[in-house]
Amino acid sequence: MTVRLAVTSDAPAVASVHVQTWQAAYRGLVPDPVLDDLSVEERSSMWERAIPRGGVWVGLADDAVAGFCAVGPSSEPDAAFQLYALYVLPSAWGTPLGYELARAALGAEQDVVLWVFDDNPRARRFYERLGFRADGTAKTESIGGVELKEIRYRLTGVAA
Repeated sequence: MTVRLAVTSDAPAVASVHVQTWQAAYRGLVPDPVLDDLSVEERSSMWERAIPRGGVWVGLADDAVAGFCAVGPSSEPDAAFQLYALYVLPSAWGTPLGYELARAALGAEQDVVLWVFDDNPRARRFYERLGFRADGTAKTESIGGVELKEIRYRLTGVAA
């Protein structure tokens, strides 16, 4: 297992992980038509633009991208840093890959926020093991006509 900063040529693999993980992790939460319509090609274009800005890390298993993490300045006015995305393929769930991605991406950051679906216990447990705690802030996101509650988690002090 290797974790490194992403390069633009990783965009298709990151996009594939992004789509596959959404389809596996959010089935039953996000409407099936939304998940079934996710496009690796569209996500590739998005990641081709995002990766050069920095803050995107990839985790390799057997020399193939099996996960990624994206971090950067927070969009929240009361936090400096944000974990935007952390996804690993279902085949890597339960392995150290997610932890290693978070550790590399977060570095020494002292105040980090992230948003997670309230009804996503696997992800919530993962973030709690990293030291994140729900901070009482919530919002609702509409995806495919379904209202999904998101809760904000915060990591303060020593990063993962």
